[in-house]
Amino acid sequence: MNKEIKVLHIIASLGQGGAERQLVELVKHNKNHAICQLIPGGVYEKELKKKKIIIFDLKLKKSIFDCFGLYRLYKIIKYYKPDIINTWMYHSCLLEVILRKITFSNIPLIWGLRCSNMETSYYSKILKLVINGCKYFSETPNIIINNSVVGMNFHNSIGFKNNNIVIFNGIDTKKFSLNNQLTNQFRNQFNIAKDAKVLLCVGRVDPMKDHDTLLEAFKKIKKKFSSSVLILAGLGTENINKTNGLISLGDCQYIDHVYSACDIIISSSAFGEGFSNALAEGMSSSLIPIATDVGDAKHIVGNTGKIINPKNVIELYNAIKDLLELDEQNFFANKILAKNRINKNFNQLKMLNSYDEIYNKLLEE
Repeated sequence: MNKEIKVLHIIASLGQGGAERQLVELVKHNKNHAICQLIPGGVYEKELKKKKIIIFDLKLKKSIFDCFGLYRLYKIIKYYKPDIINTWMYHSCLLEVILRKITFSNIPLIWGLRCSNMETSYYSKILKLVINGCKYFSETPNIIINNSVVGMNFHNSIGFKNNNIVIFNGIDTKKFSLNNQLTNQFRNQFNIAKDAKVLLCVGRVDPMKDHDTLLEAFKKIKKKFSSSVLILAGLGTENINKTNGLISLGDCQYIDHVYSACDIIISSSAFGEGFSNALAEGMSSSLIPIATDVGDAKHIVGNTGKIINPKNVIELYNAIKDLLELDEQNFFANKILAKNRINKNFNQLKMLNSYDEIYNKLLEE
Protein backbone atom coordinates (compact mmCIF):
# COMPACT_ATOMS: atom_id res chain seq x y z
CA MET A 1 0.00 0.00 0.00
CA ASN A 2 1.48 3.32 -1.09
CA LYS A 3 -0.85 5.59 0.86
CA GLU A 4 0.71 7.40 3.81
CA ILE A 5 -1.24 6.07 6.77
CA LYS A 6 -2.32 8.58 9.42
CA VAL A 7 -1.95 7.04 12.87
CA LEU A 8 -2.97 8.72 16.11
CA HIS A 9 -1.02 7.32 19.07
CA ILE A 10 -2.57 7.79 22.52
CA ILE A 11 -0.30 7.45 25.55
CA ALA A 12 -0.35 8.57 29.18
CA SER A 13 2.69 10.85 28.85
CA LEU A 14 6.00 11.35 27.05
CA GLY A 15 8.07 10.87 30.18
CA GLN A 16 11.17 8.67 30.40
CA GLY A 17 10.07 5.07 29.92
CA GLY A 18 10.35 2.06 27.65
CA ALA A 19 6.97 2.42 25.94
CA GLU A 20 7.52 6.14 25.48
CA ARG A 21 10.95 5.54 23.94
CA GLN A 22 9.56 3.04 21.43
CA LEU A 23 6.75 5.41 20.49
CA VAL A 24 9.23 8.26 19.99
CA GLU A 25 11.28 6.15 17.57
CA LEU A 26 8.17 5.00 15.71
CA VAL A 27 6.81 8.50 15.08
CA LYS A 28 10.25 9.93 14.21
CA HIS A 29 10.30 7.51 11.28
CA ASN A 30 6.65 8.18 10.36
CA LYS A 31 6.11 11.92 10.12
CA ASN A 32 2.42 11.44 9.29
CA HIS A 33 1.82 10.00 12.77
CA ALA A 34 0.59 12.16 15.66
CA ILE A 35 0.52 11.73 19.43
CA CYS A 36 -2.16 12.51 21.99
CA GLN A 37 -0.77 12.50 25.54
CA LEU A 38 -3.06 12.37 28.56
CA ILE A 39 -0.64 14.40 30.69
CA PRO A 40 1.70 17.00 29.07
CA GLY A 41 5.31 17.87 29.78
CA GLY A 42 7.39 14.68 29.45
CA VAL A 43 11.11 14.67 28.64
CA TYR A 44 10.54 13.57 25.02
CA GLU A 45 8.08 16.35 24.18
CA LYS A 46 10.73 18.90 23.14
CA GLU A 47 12.57 16.34 21.02
CA LEU A 48 9.40 15.47 19.09
CA LYS A 49 8.31 19.07 18.63
CA LYS A 50 11.73 19.84 17.10
CA LYS A 51 11.00 17.04 14.63
CA LYS A 52 7.65 18.75 13.82
CA ILE A 53 5.63 15.83 15.20
CA ILE A 54 2.06 16.85 16.04
CA ILE A 55 1.35 16.47 19.77
CA PHE A 56 -2.12 16.92 21.26
CA ASP A 57 -2.50 17.42 25.02
CA LEU A 58 -5.55 15.97 26.73
CA LYS A 59 -4.56 17.66 30.02
CA LEU A 60 -6.18 15.12 32.31
CA LYS A 61 -5.71 16.11 35.94
CA LYS A 62 -7.07 13.39 38.18
CA SER A 63 -8.51 10.38 36.41
CA ILE A 64 -9.14 8.86 33.01
CA PHE A 65 -12.81 8.80 34.04
CA ASP A 66 -13.14 12.46 33.12
CA CYS A 67 -16.09 13.55 30.96
CA PHE A 68 -14.27 16.68 29.80
CA GLY A 69 -11.22 14.56 28.90
CA LEU A 70 -13.37 12.21 26.86
CA TYR A 71 -14.91 15.16 25.03
CA ARG A 72 -11.47 16.65 24.29
CA LEU A 73 -10.30 13.29 22.94
CA TYR A 74 -13.42 13.10 20.76
CA LYS A 75 -12.66 16.56 19.32
CA ILE A 76 -9.00 15.63 18.68
CA ILE A 77 -9.95 12.45 16.79
CA LYS A 78 -12.58 14.32 14.79
CA TYR A 79 -10.05 17.04 13.90
CA TYR A 80 -7.12 14.77 13.03
CA LYS A 81 -9.15 12.10 11.19
CA PRO A 82 -6.72 9.20 11.70
CA ASP A 83 -6.84 6.04 9.60
CA ILE A 84 -5.79 4.02 12.67
CA ILE A 85 -5.71 4.65 16.41
CA ASN A 86 -2.86 3.01 18.35
CA THR A 87 -3.20 3.22 22.14
CA TRP A 88 -0.30 2.49 24.48
CA MET A 89 -0.70 0.85 27.92
CA TYR A 90 -3.78 0.24 30.01
CA HIS A 91 -5.04 3.72 30.87
CA SER A 92 -4.96 4.98 27.29
CA CYS A 93 -6.52 1.77 25.99
CA LEU A 94 -9.44 2.01 28.39
CA LEU A 95 -10.00 5.74 27.86
CA GLU A 96 -10.22 5.37 24.09
CA VAL A 97 -12.45 2.31 24.22
CA ILE A 98 -14.93 4.05 26.54
CA LEU A 99 -15.15 6.93 24.05
CA ARG A 100 -15.49 4.42 21.18
CA LYS A 101 -18.48 2.75 22.84
CA ILE A 102 -20.15 6.13 23.38
CA THR A 103 -19.56 7.45 19.85
CA PHE A 104 -19.84 4.15 17.92
CA SER A 105 -16.49 4.81 16.24
CA ASN A 106 -15.27 2.19 13.77
CA ILE A 107 -11.74 3.52 13.21
CA PRO A 108 -9.34 0.52 13.27
CA LEU A 109 -7.88 0.19 16.76
CA ILE A 110 -4.61 -1.29 18.04
CA TRP A 111 -3.82 -1.77 21.70
CA GLY A 112 -0.19 -1.74 22.81
CA LEU A 113 0.37 -3.63 26.09
CA ARG A 114 3.85 -3.52 27.62
CA CYS A 115 3.64 -5.39 30.92
CA SER A 116 3.67 -8.97 32.15
CA ASN A 117 2.63 -10.54 35.50
CA MET A 118 1.57 -7.25 37.12
CA GLU A 119 1.25 -7.37 40.91
CA THR A 120 -1.46 -4.77 41.42
CA SER A 121 -1.27 -5.01 45.24
CA TYR A 122 1.65 -2.54 45.13
CA TYR A 123 -0.47 0.13 43.46
CA SER A 124 -3.78 1.94 43.89
CA LYS A 125 -7.05 0.07 43.40
CA ILE A 126 -7.58 2.19 40.29
CA LEU A 127 -4.91 0.24 38.35
CA LYS A 128 -6.64 -3.07 39.05
CA LEU A 129 -9.93 -1.52 37.95
CA VAL A 130 -8.33 -0.21 34.74
CA ILE A 131 -6.78 -3.62 33.89
CA ASN A 132 -10.12 -5.36 34.51
CA GLY A 133 -11.81 -2.76 32.32
CA CYS A 134 -9.34 -3.47 29.52
CA LYS A 135 -9.92 -7.20 29.94
CA TYR A 136 -13.69 -6.67 29.67
CA PHE A 137 -13.34 -4.66 26.45
CA SER A 138 -10.46 -6.72 25.02
CA GLU A 139 -12.56 -7.96 22.08
CA THR A 140 -12.87 -4.37 20.85
CA PRO A 141 -9.41 -3.67 19.34
CA ASN A 142 -8.60 -5.19 15.95
CA ILE A 143 -5.29 -6.38 17.32
CA ILE A 144 -3.36 -6.33 20.60
CA ILE A 145 0.41 -5.86 20.32
CA ASN A 146 2.56 -7.05 23.21
CA ASN A 147 6.28 -6.33 23.38
CA SER A 148 7.13 -9.68 24.98
CA VAL A 149 6.09 -13.32 24.74
CA VAL A 150 5.70 -13.48 28.53
CA GLY A 151 3.44 -10.42 28.37
CA MET A 152 1.26 -11.98 25.66
CA ASN A 153 0.92 -15.20 27.65
CA PHE A 154 0.10 -13.24 30.81
CA HIS A 155 -2.71 -11.30 29.15
CA ASN A 156 -4.11 -14.46 27.59
CA SER A 157 -4.00 -16.21 30.96
CA ILE A 158 -6.02 -13.52 32.78
CA GLY A 159 -8.75 -13.48 30.14
CA PHE A 160 -7.77 -10.94 27.49
CA LYS A 161 -9.42 -11.93 24.24
CA ASN A 162 -8.72 -11.11 20.62
CA ASN A 163 -5.69 -11.30 18.37
CA ASN A 164 -2.63 -11.07 20.64
CA ILE A 165 0.71 -10.80 18.85
CA VAL A 166 4.28 -9.84 19.78
CA ILE A 167 6.47 -7.11 18.29
CA PHE A 168 9.74 -6.93 20.20
CA ASN A 169 11.15 -3.50 21.02
CA GLY A 170 13.63 -2.21 18.45
CA ILE A 171 16.90 -0.61 19.50
CA ASP A 172 18.67 2.19 17.62
CA THR A 173 22.02 0.41 17.50
CA LYS A 174 23.80 3.44 16.02
CA LYS A 175 22.71 5.73 18.82
CA PHE A 176 23.26 3.11 21.51
CA SER A 177 26.84 2.12 20.82
CA LEU A 178 30.10 2.54 22.68
CA ASN A 179 31.52 6.05 22.29
CA ASN A 180 34.93 6.51 23.91
CA GLN A 181 34.67 10.30 23.83
CA LEU A 182 31.39 10.19 25.77
CA THR A 183 32.92 7.64 28.15
CA ASN A 184 35.76 9.98 29.04
CA GLN A 185 33.53 13.06 29.30
CA PHE A 186 31.06 11.40 31.65
CA ARG A 187 33.67 9.76 33.85
CA ASN A 188 35.58 13.02 34.16
CA GLN A 189 32.39 14.89 35.04
CA PHE A 190 31.66 12.53 37.95
CA ASN A 191 35.28 11.85 38.94
CA ILE A 192 35.08 8.16 38.07
CA ALA A 193 38.46 6.48 37.68
CA LYS A 194 39.33 5.24 34.21
CA ASP A 195 39.83 1.66 35.41
CA ALA A 196 36.76 1.57 37.71
CA LYS A 197 34.00 -0.90 36.82
CA VAL A 198 30.69 0.95 36.58
CA LEU A 199 27.29 -0.69 37.09
CA LEU A 200 24.14 0.91 35.72
CA CYS A 201 20.43 0.50 36.44
CA VAL A 202 17.94 2.54 34.41
CA GLY A 203 14.37 2.79 35.64
CA ARG A 204 11.97 4.97 37.59
CA VAL A 205 11.60 4.42 41.32
CA ASP A 206 8.71 1.95 41.46
CA PRO A 207 8.02 -1.33 43.30
CA MET A 208 8.32 -3.08 39.93
CA LYS A 209 11.96 -2.00 39.49
CA ASP A 210 13.03 -3.16 42.99
CA HIS A 211 15.91 -0.78 43.63
CA ASP A 212 16.06 -2.00 47.24
CA THR A 213 17.48 -5.40 46.30
CA LEU A 214 20.04 -3.78 44.00
CA LEU A 215 21.17 -1.31 46.66
CA GLU A 216 21.61 -4.09 49.22
CA ALA A 217 23.66 -6.14 46.77
CA PHE A 218 25.80 -3.12 45.90
CA LYS A 219 26.63 -2.49 49.56
CA LYS A 220 28.18 -5.97 49.65
CA ILE A 221 29.94 -5.44 46.29
CA LYS A 222 31.46 -2.18 47.51
CA LYS A 223 33.13 -3.98 50.41
CA LYS A 224 34.90 -6.40 48.06
CA PHE A 225 35.43 -4.11 45.05
CA SER A 226 36.07 -0.69 46.56
CA SER A 227 36.53 1.16 43.26
CA SER A 228 33.20 -0.03 41.79
CA VAL A 229 30.48 2.54 41.07
CA LEU A 230 26.71 2.18 40.74
CA ILE A 231 24.76 4.68 38.63
CA LEU A 232 20.98 4.97 38.92
CA ALA A 233 19.04 6.80 36.21
CA GLY A 234 15.29 7.30 36.12
CA LEU A 235 12.54 9.39 37.65
CA GLY A 236 12.80 9.46 41.44
CA THR A 237 16.33 8.06 41.70
CA GLU A 238 17.59 11.53 42.59
CA ASN A 239 15.80 11.09 45.92
CA ILE A 240 17.56 7.86 46.88
CA ASN A 241 19.93 8.33 49.81
CA LYS A 242 23.49 8.72 48.54
CA THR A 243 25.93 6.08 49.70
CA ASN A 244 29.58 5.43 48.93
CA GLY A 245 30.04 4.81 45.20
CA LEU A 246 26.42 5.62 44.27
CA ILE A 247 25.55 8.25 41.64
CA SER A 248 21.85 9.08 41.18
CA LEU A 249 20.99 11.01 38.03
CA GLY A 250 17.19 11.25 38.19
CA ASP A 251 15.20 11.55 34.97
CA CYS A 252 17.95 11.57 32.34
CA GLN A 253 17.20 12.46 28.72
CA TYR A 254 20.67 11.78 27.33
CA ILE A 255 20.85 8.23 28.55
CA ASP A 256 23.03 7.15 25.60
CA HIS A 257 25.87 9.22 27.11
CA VAL A 258 25.47 7.35 30.39
CA TYR A 259 25.56 3.90 28.79
CA SER A 260 28.91 4.69 27.19
CA ALA A 261 30.48 5.35 30.59
CA CYS A 262 29.39 2.03 32.10
CA ASP A 263 30.39 -1.64 31.99
CA ILE A 264 27.45 -3.68 33.32
CA ILE A 265 23.70 -3.09 32.86
CA ILE A 266 21.43 -4.43 35.61
CA SER A 267 17.68 -5.05 35.38
CA SER A 268 16.56 -5.82 38.93
CA SER A 269 12.81 -5.86 38.25
CA ALA A 270 10.69 -7.92 40.66
CA PHE A 271 7.66 -8.32 38.37
CA GLY A 272 5.72 -6.71 35.55
CA GLU A 273 8.54 -6.15 33.07
CA GLY A 274 7.79 -7.06 29.46
CA PHE A 275 10.73 -6.22 27.25
CA SER A 276 13.27 -4.05 29.06
CA ASN A 277 14.44 -1.24 26.78
CA ALA A 278 17.20 -0.30 29.22
CA LEU A 279 18.56 -3.83 29.24
CA ALA A 280 18.68 -4.01 25.44
CA GLU A 281 20.02 -0.46 25.01
CA GLY A 282 22.76 -1.18 27.51
CA MET A 283 23.72 -4.37 25.69
CA SER A 284 23.74 -2.50 22.39
CA SER A 285 26.18 -0.06 24.05
CA SER A 286 28.48 -3.00 24.91
CA LEU A 287 27.42 -3.43 28.53
CA ILE A 288 27.33 -6.94 30.00
CA PRO A 289 23.77 -7.74 31.21
CA ILE A 290 22.54 -9.01 34.55
CA ALA A 291 18.76 -9.42 34.71
CA THR A 292 16.13 -10.98 36.89
CA ASP A 293 14.05 -13.70 35.28
CA VAL A 294 11.10 -11.40 34.64
CA GLY A 295 9.39 -10.79 31.31
CA ASP A 296 11.48 -11.69 28.27
CA ALA A 297 14.85 -11.05 29.97
CA LYS A 298 16.09 -14.57 29.21
CA HIS A 299 15.34 -14.08 25.52
CA ILE A 300 17.06 -10.70 25.43
CA VAL A 301 20.19 -11.74 27.34
CA GLY A 302 20.72 -15.19 25.81
CA ASN A 303 24.21 -16.45 26.68
CA THR A 304 25.78 -13.00 26.99
CA GLY A 305 25.33 -12.37 30.72
CA LYS A 306 23.57 -13.52 33.90
CA ILE A 307 19.92 -14.36 34.64
CA ILE A 308 18.94 -14.53 38.33
CA ASN A 309 15.80 -14.91 40.42
CA PRO A 310 14.02 -11.67 41.40
CA LYS A 311 14.25 -10.13 44.89
CA ASN A 312 17.35 -12.16 45.77
CA VAL A 313 20.22 -10.07 47.16
CA ILE A 314 22.71 -12.95 47.31
CA GLU A 315 22.10 -14.08 43.72
CA LEU A 316 22.49 -10.52 42.47
CA TYR A 317 25.65 -10.03 44.52
CA ASN A 318 27.16 -13.26 43.16
CA ALA A 319 26.25 -12.38 39.56
CA ILE A 320 27.97 -8.98 39.84
CA LYS A 321 30.96 -10.50 41.66
CA ASP A 322 31.40 -13.19 38.97
CA LEU A 323 31.57 -10.55 36.23
CA LEU A 324 33.90 -8.25 38.15
CA GLU A 325 36.28 -11.16 38.73
CA LEU A 326 36.62 -11.90 34.99
CA ASP A 327 39.99 -11.08 33.44
CA GLU A 328 40.01 -8.15 31.02
CA GLN A 329 40.04 -10.35 27.92
CA ASN A 330 36.92 -12.31 28.90
CA PHE A 331 35.20 -9.20 30.23
CA PHE A 332 35.71 -7.45 26.89
CA ALA A 333 34.59 -10.56 24.97
CA ASN A 334 31.30 -10.60 26.89
CA LYS A 335 30.72 -6.92 26.05
CA ILE A 336 31.08 -7.70 22.33
CA LEU A 337 28.74 -10.71 22.63
CA ALA A 338 26.06 -8.51 24.21
CA LYS A 339 26.32 -5.86 21.52
CA ASN A 340 26.19 -8.39 18.68
CA ARG A 341 23.09 -10.09 20.10
CA ILE A 342 21.09 -6.86 20.03
CA ASN A 343 22.37 -5.90 16.58
CA LYS A 344 21.23 -9.23 15.20
CA ASN A 345 17.93 -9.85 16.99
CA PHE A 346 16.44 -6.58 18.27
CA ASN A 347 17.40 -3.82 15.87
CA GLN A 348 15.11 -0.90 15.21
CA LEU A 349 14.45 -1.70 11.56
CA LYS A 350 12.78 -4.98 12.49
CA MET A 351 10.42 -3.19 14.85
CA LEU A 352 9.55 -0.42 12.37
CA ASN A 353 8.87 -2.89 9.56
CA SER A 354 6.64 -4.99 11.83
CA TYR A 355 4.46 -1.97 12.72
CA ASP A 356 4.26 -0.88 9.08
CA GLU A 357 3.13 -4.36 8.13
CA ILE A 358 0.40 -4.36 10.78
CA TYR A 359 -0.86 -0.89 9.80
CA ASN A 360 -1.04 -1.81 6.11
CA LYS A 361 -2.72 -5.13 6.82
CA LEU A 362 -5.39 -3.46 8.96
CA LEU A 363 -6.41 -1.08 6.18
CA GLU A 364 -6.48 -3.86 3.60
CA GLU A 365 -9.02 -5.90 5.56
